[in-house]
Amino acid sequence: MLLLLIIFSHFLFLSLYSGPCLDPLISPLYASSFHASSRYNFFYSAHFAKLYGSSGWSPSPRDRQPWMQIDLGRKYRIMAIATQGTFNSYDWVTKYMLLYGDRFDAWTPYVMKGGNMTLPGNWNYYQVKRNVFHYSFTAKHLRLYPMGWNTENGGKIGLRVEFYGCPYGKQHTELLFEGDDMVAYSFPRGRMRTLQDHYALNFKTLEKDGVLLHSEGLQGDSITLELKIGRLYLHISLGSSTVHDTNGMTTMMLGNLLDTQHWHYVTIKRYGREVNFTLDSQTEPAVLNGEFQYLDLDKQIYVGGVIEKDVPHLPGKVNFRGCMENVFINGINIIYKTQYQEPEIRLAPKKPMTFAGPNNYLQLPGFFRKNRLAVKFKFRSWDYTGLLMFTRFADELGSLELGLSEGQVNITLMQPGNKRLRFAAGYRLNDGFWHTVDLTAKDNLLTITIDEDESSPLKITNPFMVRTGDRYFFGGCPKTNNTARCVTKLSRFHGCMQQIFIDDEPVDIDVMLQRKWGRYAEILLGTCGITDRCSPNPCEHEGRCIQSWNDFLCVCNNTGYKGEVCHNSVYRESCEAYRLNGKYWSGNYTIDPDLSGPLKPFTVYPIIFLVQKSWTVIEHNRMKSTKVSGSTMDRPYIGDLQYVNASWDEVTALANTSLYCEQWIEFSCYKSRLLNTPRKLKSLNNDRWKSVCGISLVIYIVMVPCFVRLACLQ
Repeated sequence: MLLLLIIFSHFLFLSLYSGPCLDPLISPLYASSFHASSRYNFFYSAHFAKLYGSSGWSPSPRDRQPWMQIDLGRKYRIMAIATQGTFNSYDWVTKYMLLYGDRFDAWTPYVMKGGNMTLPGNWNYYQVKRNVFHYSFTAKHLRLYPMGWNTENGGKIGLRVEFYGCPYGKQHTELLFEGDDMVAYSFPRGRMRTLQDHYALNFKTLEKDGVLLHSEGLQGDSITLELKIGRLYLHISLGSSTVHDTNGMTTMMLGNLLDTQHWHYVTIKRYGREVNFTLDSQTEPAVLNGEFQYLDLDKQIYVGGVIEKDVPHLPGKVNFRGCMENVFINGINIIYKTQYQEPEIRLAPKKPMTFAGPNNYLQLPGFFRKNRLAVKFKFRSWDYTGLLMFTRFADELGSLELGLSEGQVNITLMQPGNKRLRFAAGYRLNDGFWHTVDLTAKDNLLTITIDEDESSPLKITNPFMVRTGDRYFFGGCPKTNNTARCVTKLSRFHGCMQQIFIDDEPVDIDVMLQRKWGRYAEILLGTCGITDRCSPNPCEHEGRCIQSWNDFLCVCNNTGYKGEVCHNSVYRESCEAYRLNGKYWSGNYTIDPDLSGPLKPFTVYPIIFLVQKSWTVIEHNRMKSTKVSGSTMDRPYIGDLQYVNASWDEVTALANTSLYCEQWIEFSCYKSRLLNTPRKLKSLNNDRWKSVCGISLVIYIVMVPCFVRLACLQ
């Protein structure tokens, strides 16, 4: 019965998830495609981890950071994953983390909706847990990190897995851009006039600025796709009107921290003035400014930047540095069309590491008793504080500490018999971007340079001695086996590091992965798992988002709202609500008619509270009399009414929640036919007017003795 249940479940999954891009990718692979950090024994090797297999993968009990890795052999578009525990056992994984990449040493974590990187796993060994990804991604290599597993009845980590997807592209072409080159595609007829466009490209880079695409026309039309401060901007103009004062340029923005050397997927779909701008799994729709429908471009479109100087509509001047693939302009693969005959281009290895654990640290060896110390590395983080590097000098000469504090790099030099030296360098270095720290020290001179700004290095010339120790600690100090006496009061660093140099020698991550050099704990090698929890902004009502490695905080000051995401209004919805809350005196009050809705709070000035009800009076710009001399039916006098501190939508929201509303208009006239009628004033009571928006209004004429009657008759 159990066997029949498993077979039925297998066919049910195939029937539910069969489609044009849901082929099983793991089952056809050979054993050489599977790798793991360790194995329990031969019968629990990684190549037994196929879905519905007769065994499964289990790591060694001594493996503190187990992982299993799969080489697909080529790039595939990944759509879904299915997992089981080890066959006929108590071994299964309850939650796990998935990394993917096009190289085995550079990984991107899969992020679920809400920013969570942990996927749910199994609850027994035989049932299949399926996770359909809310956005597809391309990868050649896949790695799974078990984060939780069954421990009852002697259970341990056990995994069988299948991925579903399809091959990625027939004309798959990559091209490296180094900042001084570009690709220019000339239009067949010298120009391109389109009502509908579909642009697509993939890119990866370590730079936060650069032009990806640009083209423009002689009539002022233009389209630009560029990176600016790690965000992706799209600028489109269908032309500006010469008759009306209308600017046709529209700017859209998506993403953040896009300089991670991981692939990002961009599509731009336009029909007339309607545009859908997509980055990875995020889509932003918009309606373009202006009045035109067609995009008129002349001569050519640039990919990777622009070298010519006479390009008037180019917003950014920095060319793209990185890799692009599959650049499609309305169905034409631009990079494939170039047909470069150069040999395959490879990037210099830049392998990051992620410090993400409560006890993470990295210990690296160094040259002993040298009279010159040199340390260089890159880091990125959201945290305000954390230990970056610590080393103890030889011959009991003290120690040197680099720490992140309030967005600066603090340098602390301690030597026996001398006063502790403390100084800081840099500014706002916890902004999530990569920053370079380059420190050199010798007797009586210490120099530190931030972000390779050689024009303004920080130099300290106090008396001290330097004799290098044999160990350097990054990210934190070990809790056990701390023989080098790494001591700090700083918290552990949470973020990413890469390109570490000690005594001008680069740190080889591949050797560290083989555990032949250095020591580390709770570090993910080959990936930077930093995420931007403030993009898009989770704080409502223009609240300011502040984030750390694992959390975010909404600052709701001066917004009029409170709560975790600035959702709850601090004001009452009306004056009646204030009265019911026990406030019976008049004064200035701020109200919020739609409470947590999109409308802003506003202040109402004279508020009159009566015994059983309250009046809310909103002032406007027509409180004083306005002299009107002459008007006709063809050219009537129009008096615009602007409410103080409140828009029309906000006043409308207040009116919709009120039991009764009225607007007083006072006329003072002399020898004038009131309301442009020859009838007597008494017959004008309850007449109706039309407002400018077509709403029928009831007008009440109040007869004031010796004022309106006499003034209008005389």
